[in-house]
Amino acid sequence: MAKKDVWVVEGFSFDNEDLYKEAKKEAEGVRYMKSRVDLQYPERVLTIYQRMIAQQMFQTQVGYAYLQELQDYLYTMPHVSNEEIPPIPVRSTVKVADAAGTTAALQEESGKSKRAFHWSLIVNFFAAAVILVMFAIAMSSSSPTVLNYENELQNKYAGWEQELKEREAAVLQKERMLYGNND
Repeated sequence: MAKKDVWVVEGFSFDNEDLYKEAKKEAEGVRYMKSRVDLQYPERVLTIYQRMIAQQMFQTQVGYAYLQELQDYLYTMPHVSNEEIPPIPVRSTVKVADAAGTTAALQEESGKSKRAFHWSLIVNFFAAAVILVMFAIAMSSSSPTVLNYENELQNKYAGWEQELKEREAAVLQKERMLYGNND
């Protein structure tokens, strides 16, 4: 049996690299917060704690452990009401791979979706190009199309009418010359 990779952050071990990277980011955030939070002012600590809970800053065990530290500290402060201290919400969206390899299956499914999306883009681009070519052909064509059919017919009949009037005038002129009738 092959040995699984295990990553450790702040005493927590992770067998999922994505979760490990998230925990590592949270550990950096915890270090930053510890350097900024002054425990001499419990009201400020409470405000910061409430904001972190509201903003859902932490999603892994590393972040939850820090929130637990702040929560325990606030419970020991006599002038901070326990009702003001919200509980730590544990999200069910924490990325944990189960024994069946759900994470690997999701990654494979994501890869399939990406490939399908790329093929969809290619097919849509090709279809759009074909439609543009069809419009270009329709606009440059001299034969009547659905778009200009009525105008073409009107122009055609107007041309015939003009030609008939010219011929009629020519025939009348010839008749006058033949018969010598100058009406």
